[in-house]
Amino acid sequence: MVERERLHDRVEFLGYVPHSSVRDVLVRGNVFLNCSLAESFCKAILEAAYAGLFVVSTNVGGVPEVLPPEMIHHADPNVDSLVESLFCAISRKIVSTNPFEFHRRVSQMFSWPRVAGETVTVYDRVIARPRLSLSQRLVQYKTVRHLAEFVVWYACWA
Repeated sequence: MVERERLHDRVEFLGYVPHSSVRDVLVRGNVFLNCSLAESFCKAILEAAYAGLFVVSTNVGGVPEVLPPEMIHHADPNVDSLVESLFCAISRKIVSTNPFEFHRRVSQMFSWPRVAGETVTVYDRVIARPRLSLSQRLVQYKTVRHLAEFVVWYACWA
């Protein structure tokens, strides 16, 4: 495709990039394109935004939860939608993107002390909940019938 479209002066295939050099590669760009078909928590788009890049990503899995809308444009996981989103990012979003502001915001949203603190908060809430009796738990299991049947069978026969 690079040859067919005569993009030799615009495209560079880097191959393996050591982790210590990723930032230096990212800051050379303006837009980060993520074309995943499945993701849970995409650290690559987080690193790209941290480096000051506007992100275009497929709207799959946990991707919509990673960055706020002003830092990312979501596309359906198909070529036409990705091209449209990339065009939108290049023509409109790059102009208003402040790389230093992106870096500042991402560093505030995802600092390790904050993530650890939120994790501890979740565990504290779980621990503070009152223990349910077996009958109370079985009532809750009704919403997932097959699991409840297994739990009852296991409790009675195992």
